[in-house]
Amino acid sequence: MRYKKVSGEDLENLRRIVGEDYVSTDEDELAANAIDAFPGEFHMPEAVVWPGNAHEVARVLAYANENRIPVTIRAAGTSLSGCVPLYGGIVLNITRMNRVKEIAERDMLAVVEPGVIYERLNEQLSRYGLFFPPDPGSAVACTVGGMVANNASGMRAVKYGVTRDYVLALEMALPSGKLVKLGARVFKTSIGPDLTRLMVGSEGALGVFTEITLRLRPLPRKMVTALALFDKVTDATDAVYEIVRTGLDPAAIEFLSRKTIQAVTQFRDLNIPDADALLIIELHGRDEHVLEHMRDVERILERHGAFHIKSAEEEGERKRIWEARKGAYPSLLRISPSPLTGDIIVPISKITDMVAKSYEIAERYGVDMGMVGHIGDGNVHHTWFADRREPGSWERASKANEEIVRYAIELGGAASAEHGIGIEKKKFMRLQHGEAYELMLQLKRLFDPNNILNPGIMFDLEDVMAVELP
Repeated sequence: MRYKKVSGEDLENLRRIVGEDYVSTDEDELAANAIDAFPGEFHMPEAVVWPGNAHEVARVLAYANENRIPVTIRAAGTSLSGCVPLYGGIVLNITRMNRVKEIAERDMLAVVEPGVIYERLNEQLSRYGLFFPPDPGSAVACTVGGMVANNASGMRAVKYGVTRDYVLALEMALPSGKLVKLGARVFKTSIGPDLTRLMVGSEGALGVFTEITLRLRPLPRKMVTALALFDKVTDATDAVYEIVRTGLDPAAIEFLSRKTIQAVTQFRDLNIPDADALLIIELHGRDEHVLEHMRDVERILERHGAFHIKSAEEEGERKRIWEARKGAYPSLLRISPSPLTGDIIVPISKITDMVAKSYEIAERYGVDMGMVGHIGDGNVHHTWFADRREPGSWERASKANEEIVRYAIELGGAASAEHGIGIEKKKFMRLQHGEAYELMLQLKRLFDPNNILNPGIMFDLEDVMAVELP
């Protein structure tokens, strides 16, 4: 498929839609929008456009669709799977659309624009004793629109679920320029196929979110956090299974491997004893029963060989424990200049098998690797150390990551739990979905017949163009 290059006339027409100041061909702006947190190659757009409202989004899409100009949607650029303008064209940057339009305290919902930053939203919600639970590692920067596009989650998913569980309604712009509303301001409906949930996780392939209605939860009144250290990774993973299985309802169970513990200790000024594995467990509740449940957790940890356990109720101490987990990825980045970060998930019963396989693969390919993960729901992030300046380094890391992804799918898991597919994982889509992959391609053609939206992201362009509508 051939796309039209952005011309001077196109730029003038785009400026008429969004305003003179919100279309740029400045080289610095193009470069800033040419790459995200995935350490891939630069793919320069020809223009960056910042719409200010839903109607401007719709008009830009209609213009691009009519003129066959590719459009790549961008928010904070925190994607670890790669959401970049592979085919040039326009980057539609939605960060101007950052208003919290409504907080309906009695209905326990919020209506926001897609560019609202997750952490800032929760700061506002806390005044009402409410919060939006998914807690991604990029919380200080990532936007709600990006979270919905990737069905993001994070450290609280084991108790509270993922972004999809909180999206009640959407307004979105289709490639044709039509604005449509999906869902309703209620917690459940039975009104036909659920198009709202279909759109969550679609990674900008079907439309652009312009307004999002979110379900909220009450802030927990009491929280207690524990850190535990183990001499054997398998002891830690076996403890995780028992904690989840016994119904103690943890809000979070996080895991750090030895290499990650060493990195955090070195770069975050944390005095953590040498260990093969670290677990952080957090419980939420309304009263002192939370402390009783934590004592049950501690007994499980001791039974499985934890040699060091520290629990904390006070907020400052709890934050200090969480520094080990929240500082993990930045610390690993200081060791490896261009790491490849995975995002597999496996059934809870297969966690120990998956961790053992990870170490075996790393040794076979000669690649250093650190692991962190939301292990309470089977989600583990491998950080494969790589350096694009070193011949063969990135290739070895890629092969190691590909093997663990295939193993996760073989175990009944998935190639991605929360980071999305992007450009990095699209090669696994057919293996993951089998014949259902054709249905996804048909949906793409149905919503976006000219394939202008995020081309090459999640779906290979050749696969999309080859599929026929029934």
